[in-house]
Amino acid sequence: MKNLNFLIFLFLLGCSETDKPKSDEPDLKPLVETDSVKSTEQAVKDLFEEDTLTVIEKPDKTTIDFPLDSLLSFDSEEELKKIFKNNVKRSIGYYPEGMGKYANTLLFPDSKNEVEFVWADDSLNFSGLQFIELSGNETDWKTKEGITLGTGIKELEKLNKKPFTFFGLGWDYSGSIDWKEGYLDERKIFGSLEYPGEGMPIKFEGLLGDHEIESSDELAQAAELILIEITMRRPE
Repeated sequence: MKNLNFLIFLFLLGCSETDKPKSDEPDLKPLVETDSVKSTEQAVKDLFEEDTLTVIEKPDKTTIDFPLDSLLSFDSEEELKKIFKNNVKRSIGYYPEGMGKYANTLLFPDSKNEVEFVWADDSLNFSGLQFIELSGNETDWKTKEGITLGTGIKELEKLNKKPFTFFGLGWDYSGSIDWKEGYLDERKIFGSLEYPGEGMPIKFEGLLGDHEIESSDELAQAAELILIEITMRRPE
């Protein structure tokens, strides 16, 4: 990582404001950009690679907004610890269908902003990023297109620039998406869909099981399925 000391300074500055919420959740919500702060944002973009970090200043507060794409610039657990300090934790992940487990690294563990990092070397150096993943009902992280946990199936179709397919719900590969060579396929963004409510009504039972479903399917559209898992890889 380039300019790590400057990044650390910016991160600590954003965390030290007296008016921040008392919640343990990191403040990752972006502020609305105004003409008065464009010079600051441009200066940061000049220092760092595209999509790594955005800093927006206001008279009484500085907020650091980390878009999800920025996390793809980290290539080791050590690099993460230099920036995020004790918000980084070694953990264990599990493959589907009981196919074993693997070591991983968690950023902001046990919070709505938890992100899993999976490494090519997951036994010694914990380096060589393979992908990042997050899941749940909500998070402050979002891609540069605005995709986040809770994004709906109709919006995903628009962003993909074409319909896509997904596996039926209620099993190990529940809701897994195939973008069918759409825009989001090129972006190396993957994910899974789920019904947004606590219990899915019987009228949507056709969405259950091991079969492929078109995103344009009337039942899928009516169910208003949402994204509950996001996986990102570096574009080739």
